[in-house]
Amino acid sequence: MIFGLRFERAADGALIARLHGEEIDLLRQLAGELTQVLEDPSPTDPVTDRLFPHAYLDPTEEDAEADWQRLVHPDLVTTRMSALSLLVDTLPRDVATGDVGEAHLDEEQEAAWLGVLNDARLALGTRLGVSDDDDFDDVAPDDPAYVAWQIYAWLTALQGDLVSVLLSGLPGGPVEE
Repeated sequence: MIFGLRFERAADGALIARLHGEEIDLLRQLAGELTQVLEDPSPTDPVTDRLFPHAYLDPTEEDAEADWQRLVHPDLVTTRMSALSLLVDTLPRDVATGDVGEAHLDEEQEAAWLGVLNDARLALGTRLGVSDDDDFDDVAPDDPAYVAWQIYAWLTALQGDLVSVLLSGLPGGPVEE
């Protein structure tokens, strides 16, 4: 599933993302699934809890948690929905399977991509029950969740590549090769 990860800085400072048509289609699909989770959250869905963890873990702070949810949660949803829109709007269009499309991202769009990739990993990882002990290579091709694990591995690599490029522009960050 991993096609090669391509993020680099252009001379003008824009971030260039180069993705295959299949990767672009997958990001659109994942963005659609995340949008559904955000628009119709279920209080019993572990993905909702993972994306919006409680601010107060102490059970005696139920009122404080309710206040926090009332005051902050709508803004968190709005921010995530905006990031999803930015990602989808900046994905290259009409890229055929096997072809590569380019997206040129400004700082706001970079942040949106990073947030959406993180949210997609959190959501899929929660559904898969990912733990630190899991190894992608241990999932057998005949496992019903094999494709989902491959998508999770791809998202992990894609997010890692993006983080590396973003950090390379910071003092003390990794040096691009």
